[in-house]
Amino acid sequence: MLFDPRPKTSRGELYDRDVELSMLDGFVESGSPLMVVFGIRRIGKTSLLRVFLNEVGLPYIYIDARVFEEQGFGKDLLYRMLSIELNRLRGKWASIIEYLRVLEGVEVGATTIRFNWRKKPLSITDVFVRLDDWASDNGRVVVIAVDEAQLLRYLKGGKGRIDFTKIISYCYDNLRNIKFIVTGSEIGVLKDFLGFDNPNSWLYGRIRDELVVDRFDREKSRDFLEKGFSECGVKPPSSIVEEVLDRVDGIPGWLTYFGYKYCRRPSPEIVKEVFSEAKRLVLEEIRKLPSKYYVYALKAISIGYKQWKNIKQAIELWTNHPLTNAQTTRILQTLVKLSLIEKEDNEYKILDPIIAEAVKEL
Repeated sequence: MLFDPRPKTSRGELYDRDVELSMLDGFVESGSPLMVVFGIRRIGKTSLLRVFLNEVGLPYIYIDARVFEEQGFGKDLLYRMLSIELNRLRGKWASIIEYLRVLEGVEVGATTIRFNWRKKPLSITDVFVRLDDWASDNGRVVVIAVDEAQLLRYLKGGKGRIDFTKIISYCYDNLRNIKFIVTGSEIGVLKDFLGFDNPNSWLYGRIRDELVVDRFDREKSRDFLEKGFSECGVKPPSSIVEEVLDRVDGIPGWLTYFGYKYCRRPSPEIVKEVFSEAKRLVLEEIRKLPSKYYVYALKAISIGYKQWKNIKQAIELWTNHPLTNAQTTRILQTLVKLSLIEKEDNEYKILDPIIAEAVKEL
């Protein structure tokens, strides 16, 4: 159903992303070794990626890097996630496991595959090399998909940081049947992590495919709501639909959130409750920012201070603390990299209207 709050897994559940799915299909068939998918939070990147992987008909490894935030950015977890994905492949793609069996540090049991990297000389690259060998022998491509890939910049190993861009770079140069798809909602942070413009990065200057997942326009948003409400057998007043369209600005995650809540309790009162809950959710996220200055910058923009000078003055007023020009610029650049705001014609704008509403109340 369109209003299912979980990420979609089949094309029939996914609304209006045929163009994006076609681009991913084209990438696998004839694109570069690397596809980067950009899009702000709640725009539907995970649903798009999961639907594509489930329907492409190829073996894939899927890593949701958000798991590292919960369980720690260690090598143990990375190998455990790979093990889980390879065990999933045993059903349809069982012959892959035989190619991994020859590696030192790979333990293949009757029902599970495990990595003993602490006692044996095993690397992630070794695993990908064997996946490439299998793909070459079987006329296939293996897709390595990483959701919210910017989080991999925190990965740690036994002797320090694991540079995942180095792994991608090696596969890019040497493994012709491995393709990477990485997504990120903190667009500037993801670009910095991949380092295509950084001479010190392993991926400097690499050709890649890029896909931007954008919000729905107003008519598509309205059609999405109408189809979703039809599925659950309710018909809200047009005034409620128009209010929602005004307030969420085509972000699929918020459209789904409202639709799901309204279908469960269709009443005018639910609109206020839904938006109050949505604002509470985003405020919890905003409060995780590393400094109060970022929050005050967002508040300044939300109440109409759009230009650099005015934002600086507002922050200084609220904090009773002077800011240097460099500090102000750094605050705004960080918010841009986190995809919380954008700059256009020397003015700043908050990308998610729910965040804009919520920070006004701080």
